[in-house]
Order: sequence, then structure tokens, then C-alpha cells
Amino acid sequence: MKFSRVTAAIMMVSLSSPLFAGAEQAIGKLTSADQGTFVARDGKLVPAFAGQQLYAGDRVVTRGKARANVQSQGCSYTIAPTSMLSVAGCGSSAKSFAAGGEDGTDEGAGGGGSGSGYVVGGLALLAVAGGIIAATSNSSSKPVSP
Repeated sequence: MKFSRVTAAIMMVSLSSPLFAGAEQAIGKLTSADQGTFVARDGKLVPAFAGQQLYAGDRVVTRGKARANVQSQGCSYTIAPTSMLSVAGCGSSAKSFAAGGEDGTDEGAGGGGSGSGYVVGGLALLAVAGGIIAATSNSSSKPVSP
């Protein structure tokens, strides 16, 4: 039995459609949101409101003295003023961008600090070095023609 490219493409799209449909399901909601709370979704910043559905990849941002509460997959988060929470289910934590935390500490200010940049940079350096070694090594005594 012979399939055309169009038939094969239609079959692939129809079989993968359940994957796309699952990506649009809400994984949480805002239980409370002060004025100055926003949701960043698809590159747009929209004012947040209590009861708003949250999807994977959304970011809840508080500005000024605003606070928000998020319920997501059995977990509850309180977002402090001048903070951001990436919605990804349980295990996420809000990052504060305030000059100092409410308790006087500077934890989370400026983001990062986990060292993941060093890991990625090290792996990239290792990949480049491996590529150079593979390209320049010639274990045979016969000359290679172009």
C-alpha cells in the first residue's frame, strides 16, 4: 500500500493533535492578586485578577507593594512584592528583584546564582574541544583526499 506525502503529513498532524491539546490546560490559578500584579503570557503583560487561570510558562509578576497568591497542582505560593513566579507546577519558587528581602537579606536579588551557566558553558567548551580533536586527528598513514 502506497501513501502520498500529503496523506502521511495529515496522519502525522492528526496523531500529534492530542499533544497540542494538552498544552493548553490550566495548571493553576491566582487565588488573590493586589493591584500591581501582572501575568506575562505569550510576550504580553496583562493585569492579574483573583480566579485567573494560569498555564505552564506563565509568569506572575508583582510590582511595588503588590502581593499575590497562586494555587498550582496542590501547592500554594505567596508571591512577595517585586517578585516573579514562573508557573511550572510544584517545586517552583518566586524570585525577588527587590534591593533587599523583607527580612533584610538579599537572597534572590538579581536572579541566577545556581551555577547552571557554568555547567552549560563547560559543556559547550567540551563539545567544541571534542569537535576540534575529531577534525584534526588522523590516525591513518594514508593521505586523505579532499
